[in-house]
Amino acid sequence: MSKGVQFYKIHDESLVMTDAAQTLTFGENVPSGRVVESVILHFTQVRAAGGMIDGSFDNVISNYRAILNGEVYTDFRTNVNSATNAGLGRFGYFLQSLGRNATSVEVPSDTNKDYWAEIPMGATIPQGVGRMEFIIGLAAMQASATSGSLEVWLRLNDDTQTRTTAVPATSFTSAVGIQSVVVRVPQNVPGKVAGILVQNNTEAADNISNTQGIRVHLLGAFGLEPSLLRYLNSDLSNGLQFAADGVSITEQQFAIEVPGAIFIPTYMAAGGDIQLEVDFTQANQSYTFQPIMVGAVSGKTGTDTMATQAAPSNTAASVLQRTLE
Repeated sequence: MSKGVQFYKIHDESLVMTDAAQTLTFGENVPSGRVVESVILHFTQVRAAGGMIDGSFDNVISNYRAILNGEVYTDFRTNVNSATNAGLGRFGYFLQSLGRNATSVEVPSDTNKDYWAEIPMGATIPQGVGRMEFIIGLAAMQASATSGSLEVWLRLNDDTQTRTTAVPATSFTSAVGIQSVVVRVPQNVPGKVAGILVQNNTEAADNISNTQGIRVHLLGAFGLEPSLLRYLNSDLSNGLQFAADGVSITEQQFAIEVPGAIFIPTYMAAGGDIQLEVDFTQANQSYTFQPIMVGAVSGKTGTDTMATQAAPSNTAASVLQRTLE
């Protein structure tokens, strides 16, 4: 019988972020016999004089890697991080592209950063001792905080329907004109491809033609320009939310794009690698193409005292719903 939704804190540490980059590496035991619907990160940073980050907190998260019992579930990386960017960061864009099953939000404030991120997993922890390992890269802030913390929570939900895996990205160096890109899809990861996260890791700009754009072979014979892709993924419908304390400390802000990052919905593509034709406008820029794979949750769970209301969770449905909004 389902154990319903529970929240389990696995990590709590003091963390002071500075004007220099740093990397956090830690591991924690996790409860066996349950399904981890998602990982929730909670960052706080305090500086009385303010001036730490102009835009959303996710601008200073440069990489996030989550591993359960030796298996990688999320491997996000970006080289474009700036505490002076007044908009949404790349990590936040990655999460918000996954729809309501993922979250990147914060309480707007210049002096007291209070940020939450929820990363979907859909992982069954087998009986026995489960172990999760984390690597989190943090970029430099404009000014060092005086105090802060990091909490890591698990949302446990045995009614989770899908496993979500952000597999390692395919890298590509651009040349001007139409180039063929083969996005590698690992065959040892269960599921289908819900979408591809495209990033220009050289600068905060698409540098992709507004006429030919990106042709996704499985979606048809025509190139899809960046604005069309942002229409298809709902970015253009003010689909991106972030905090910018220089604008308001009482409400969230909304945007239609994160320059240099585009999520391509692939509607649960199956059958192996995905072929793209990309019309680049700048040469020698480093791009990554990262498949987001969604499959059925597998494995068995145990029984215990439980909440009984089901809360079905399905990342594939969440991504598709976002494209229809």
